[in-house]
Amino acid sequence: MRLSEVVIFGYLGPKATTNRSFKNFNSLARKTKAYRIFYKLEEHLEIPMFLLALCWLYLFIAELVSGLTATQENLIIIIWILFITEFLIKLVVAPRKLDFVKNNWITVIALLIPALRVFRIFYALRLLQSVRVINSTRIIRALTSGKRFFSALKEAQGPKPEKEMNVCFLIACGKKENEESVTNFGKQLIQDVKSELQESTGIKWFFNIEHAELDSRKPRRPSDFLDVASQRMAEGPYDMLSVITDVSLISRKNKTEPGLSSSVARIMVLSTRKLLTSGRDEPTYKLTENRVRHNAALLFLYLTGQILGLKKSSSRRNKIMGATSFSEERNEIPSFNTEDRKILKEKANNAPDRELKEGNVLESLVFHILMTFRHPAAFFTPLLRNWAIFLPLSLPGLATAAVAPALILIFTAETWDVGFGMTNVTAGLFAVISIMFASFYLVRIQSLFLPRREKRIITEHLAVANTVIYFSIFLACIGLFAMLTGLMLIIEIYVFPADLIQTWPTLEKQEITNADKIRLAVFISTIGVTTGALAGGLESRTVIQHLAFFRNEV
Repeated sequence: MRLSEVVIFGYLGPKATTNRSFKNFNSLARKTKAYRIFYKLEEHLEIPMFLLALCWLYLFIAELVSGLTATQENLIIIIWILFITEFLIKLVVAPRKLDFVKNNWITVIALLIPALRVFRIFYALRLLQSVRVINSTRIIRALTSGKRFFSALKEAQGPKPEKEMNVCFLIACGKKENEESVTNFGKQLIQDVKSELQESTGIKWFFNIEHAELDSRKPRRPSDFLDVASQRMAEGPYDMLSVITDVSLISRKNKTEPGLSSSVARIMVLSTRKLLTSGRDEPTYKLTENRVRHNAALLFLYLTGQILGLKKSSSRRNKIMGATSFSEERNEIPSFNTEDRKILKEKANNAPDRELKEGNVLESLVFHILMTFRHPAAFFTPLLRNWAIFLPLSLPGLATAAVAPALILIFTAETWDVGFGMTNVTAGLFAVISIMFASFYLVRIQSLFLPRREKRIITEHLAVANTVIYFSIFLACIGLFAMLTGLMLIIEIYVFPADLIQTWPTLEKQEITNADKIRLAVFISTIGVTTGALAGGLESRTVIQHLAFFRNEV
């Protein structure tokens, strides 16, 4: 069976492949393409229609409470037309139109009877249906009772995974001629470490080998492999992924390393170049030599131990977590000691990753929150050590796009008038909402979430990594806001004389207090953060590097 037939078989079921005629095969291919278009359209429309549904629900409640203005009535008509347009577009694109109508009968009723005000309640249901909560019933249960709430939370975490680890070896070679030898090296490495891992953790380990292409042989940082590694991790899905490459691996300190790991994302990178030589002017070995095999097994077990929660030991008696340097005398596959095995077996129950399959926006949000609460150490540790609040200092594009308009606004009398006229609460809410928007915009527009391409499956630790990414960018926006506020206060205090400010004709305040100046600085800084996010930019590699996913160095 050809690969294209296998794909269609897995998507449409066994009946679709009973007739292998060329005509039927083309028909199935067209249906598969139609399904892909439909799901892609549904995916892109989900968030804007969700926001429209929220707006509709607000207008519906406002109508019941105090009535609507003429503008609000016109807005209802516009939203109604958009709902009808969205439904008709989906109906045209849907491969099975009758099934689509049956599954959206509430929407059909709400759209066909617009004259009756009472049926606007269906748009409250349309709001829920737009995020497919009615189909999953997870959040509906959470809204009905306390007991069902905890049950819904448990369901949202996904089913408890089998007690087994699925690992992917991703072969990424800069030289095409090295691919076969590196692949054989990976196969041998699997044989060398599998029994030790199974015995130490008490669960089964399964391995798979896949391949990825590199465009050059230049040295790489581990963050350079994050996109492709997380993509394959979601496609698998895998509980852990190990990249094996023939190019040099550079740490954050610009030091060549044999391997680096991320316990947050459960991704490691191993470089065969460092394994083939012990130093400058030292002899070069071959991948098939036993000393290379044994050192590679030690390195892999060491990085795996770090990912699963073992700490580096200073004792040389600890063969794996205590000795990680290349040794020509190493002539056996190392083993975890008794203490490490005890820890690994305790962690084995939570080692396999949970998965969210076919999750919508709301379900994905709940999944990310729950998985973060399951791994608080994996979330807080990188946030505390990566100093993301100082990230704007290393991003000149973002800082310049924020500072430039702020400097213009600070010398504008109208800005002072607006800043002095607003309340402290208004200025604070404006700042909080703008910082949240700026951080979300930067993460989405730069596609910083893992995997970068949208996937209908996301693993537990990729969800934790995404949470770390968002809050790191959020802290970076707070840092940018604090930097701008300090700069604006300095200009207000030391550049503008108080008597000059009071002579401005548009400024009605007779006395300017320090609280007024702080509020004005907050107002201008908020605008600066927003423009910085919209006009500035982030280099994904720089951001990922500062997230310190791969801090552990061998």
